[in-house]
Amino acid sequence: MHPIISSNLLWTEGIHIVYCLVGLGLFGFFLWRPALWASIGLVLFSFYFFRNPERFCPQAANDNNILVCPADGMVVDVQYDKNNGLMGFAQRVSIFLSPIDVHVQWAPMAGIIQEILYKPGQFTFAFLPKSSDLNEHNDVVIHNERNQKIRVRQIAGTIARRICCWVQENQQLAVGQKYGMIRFGSRVDIFLPNDVILAVGVGQKVFGGQTVLGRWS
Repeated sequence: MHPIISSNLLWTEGIHIVYCLVGLGLFGFFLWRPALWASIGLVLFSFYFFRNPERFCPQAANDNNILVCPADGMVVDVQYDKNNGLMGFAQRVSIFLSPIDVHVQWAPMAGIIQEILYKPGQFTFAFLPKSSDLNEHNDVVIHNERNQKIRVRQIAGTIARRICCWVQENQQLAVGQKYGMIRFGSRVDIFLPNDVILAVGVGQKVFGGQTVLGRWS
């Protein structure tokens, strides 16, 4: 089986969707043909949505000061607070993931997972700034051997109602390692200290595990 098919997350994170669509397809085949065509279309979309590409950032491989973007999508907001008022950090970069983006998340830097914090909440539109605090979210705090620390937040949106986290506290992560996904439209926020020089800006399209987010000064 081709790796594109065998590595697709539809068989793991979306398996219950497969069961539902198979049931819909059988119903359509025997009783109502439009349901069959609908199920085929939804299977194709689901296979596309749950794609699981391999990514590589040459800059990060050769320079451990480089941080990579944790998700695909559009940078919709960049905040700065010199007093570290952003969850104890000076900067926050927000990436909005549309339903057609890859929804896997990648570790921006190598390090140990210091803390994982899940918080239930609302399901407002993920592109709104308030969704970072109000919506259901999951934070992964990564700390490295140079005493540098960042926080990555997976945020559920109006459509996205499930956050998947595949890692545990005290686990070692490599830069660009996959650590979770969010189903359907969603948002990822990265909280950074003041000594990270950003390489992305609002309106920029980025690719998780591949686009350079910034570098330690």
